[in-house]
Amino acid sequence: MDRQLLNGPLHMRGIFLSILLLTPAAFAEGPVAPVESGPSIIKAVRVAGTSSPVDLKTQVGQRFDVSIVQGDVHRLWATGRFDDIRVDTKPQEDGTAVMFSVVEMPQYLLHTLKVEPSTFGLQMNLPEGTPITQLRAHQIANQAQQSLRSDGFRNATVDYDIVPFLGQKVDLHLNIDAGERIRVKQVEFTGDTAFDPKELRGTLHALKIKRVTPPIPGVWDGWRLYPGYSPESVQGDLALLRSYYMSKGYFDATVKADDVEIAQKAAHVKIKVEAGQLYHVRTWQVSGNGVPTKVVHPLNGLMRSQNYCSTLFVARREAEHEGILDFTVNMQVQPTAESTPEAPEANLATTIQRGSPYHVGRIEFNGNRHFTEATVRSNFLLDEGDLLDEHVLRKSMARLNEANLFQPINERNTILHTDPNTHIADIDIRLMERKRGSWNISGPVGPASVAGPLEASIRTQLPAWGRGLLEASTYTVSLTMFAFVHPLIPGIGLPKIPFLPIAALNRPYTPGEGWKSGFMIAPQLGWEYIVMGYGLTQLRHRLTPVLTGDRGLEPELAVTVETPATQTTMFCQPPAPRYYPVRNALAMALGFVASMSGL
Repeated sequence: MDRQLLNGPLHMRGIFLSILLLTPAAFAEGPVAPVESGPSIIKAVRVAGTSSPVDLKTQVGQRFDVSIVQGDVHRLWATGRFDDIRVDTKPQEDGTAVMFSVVEMPQYLLHTLKVEPSTFGLQMNLPEGTPITQLRAHQIANQAQQSLRSDGFRNATVDYDIVPFLGQKVDLHLNIDAGERIRVKQVEFTGDTAFDPKELRGTLHALKIKRVTPPIPGVWDGWRLYPGYSPESVQGDLALLRSYYMSKGYFDATVKADDVEIAQKAAHVKIKVEAGQLYHVRTWQVSGNGVPTKVVHPLNGLMRSQNYCSTLFVARREAEHEGILDFTVNMQVQPTAESTPEAPEANLATTIQRGSPYHVGRIEFNGNRHFTEATVRSNFLLDEGDLLDEHVLRKSMARLNEANLFQPINERNTILHTDPNTHIADIDIRLMERKRGSWNISGPVGPASVAGPLEASIRTQLPAWGRGLLEASTYTVSLTMFAFVHPLIPGIGLPKIPFLPIAALNRPYTPGEGWKSGFMIAPQLGWEYIVMGYGLTQLRHRLTPVLTGDRGLEPELAVTVETPATQTTMFCQPPAPRYYPVRNALAMALGFVASMSGL
């Protein structure tokens, strides 16, 4: 394996050659033949250098067209499979033969991904065994570069090296030159905002300046976290501000970046807002295919986005339950006859378009090298042949994350392969196992009798062996040293001694295993502590989902808003469960008690 060929920017030899070859002189074998009048018919098409099928627009029986052949070359290059692509032609009787000669790009398997230096918070997790090519490595480096730039490192560059490891395995090194980071120190609103700037700043996401500690008047302004600046973050928050004005009934509002002043490492962002007039909403209506028509007359004519968005979320949930993936919402602002520029009035007509239902085809898990597929599937709520309910799919991903066997997964790790003809969707889930061993040193914030003991521990997972309750890889063994131990509950728990070593066999809680997980065997602790720990673990993991509801499982819902003059997007946020502050406080209390118990 030639190290030099694996370094640096993406190898472009093939695409340059293809451009040179797609000239009139290039489509000849040997000396350039005289150009015949009239178009030539393609008599033969061959592809040499690969046994894999390729998709070509150049077909036998068509007229020879240089632009079509050039398009085929670019499509072949875009697949990332080839290191070199050449095209030759040979005159035949009454036509032309076209030969595509390709060189397949070497494909390796990832051993480890290393980020150097690793001080920029990049979350670049790739499972061992991921196929790596020059094109894929270039894409990963570009993704890391864009992530840094969106976080304020506007001149960041990321290069890469593919380093041989063993056989077909390689290490991928990302080499970062971050440069200086620009932080947003002030966001200023100008124009007719209609709302207090403090309220508008609360709607921001990427540009939001967060206060960590309160100020001390006349002494200290407090501790704040300043976000990184990038043009993309500004545009994203402008979209959120427009959505906010739409949700309040300011359908003619304009929001744009007025100016960005950058001095040294600080950015001062000015946003210009012209809110316009507040619309009096006579009625809003929701209808569509498969959706019962709903007409609402708002009190006082005020747009209440919570009620409106709740109706849309109910309609989307029903569509997901039926296996429908395509769900689009369009709202038209229709001024009434009584509407005037000084007192605008409108009816809102919302149309929902739903696609066809899909069923689940194959469900494939990739990356579970030490865990059986049965263990992974036990946490999954969908099965082959079911209607593809996206809500259940998101809930399944949440259960896999709760099992804590793999790095957190989300929509980026879950790929749907849909077939519009059969309405079957295959699900491909990319998993990355967590490190099998870890060590930890922790101590209390405050007196040990209140905040817990000092703790030092080392733990590792058992090797892959067995199935079901006896699947060894679902267990961890640990050795922990406690200092200044006090019982959590008087009369139950650890003895009050200066130092206590504990060897334990633990099977962490996984939703798929339920009662057969979430226990620890440690003879030094006594049966009372073991039973209490098991009960508290089961209580915590079973009650927390009930208390928090589906909070975090529902993505925002985009609504296209059309007015006589403009078109923009309003984002509906998922409604919070009833009594959410109280329920969330109870869930946090459960987690606190469990952490205090070391569970």
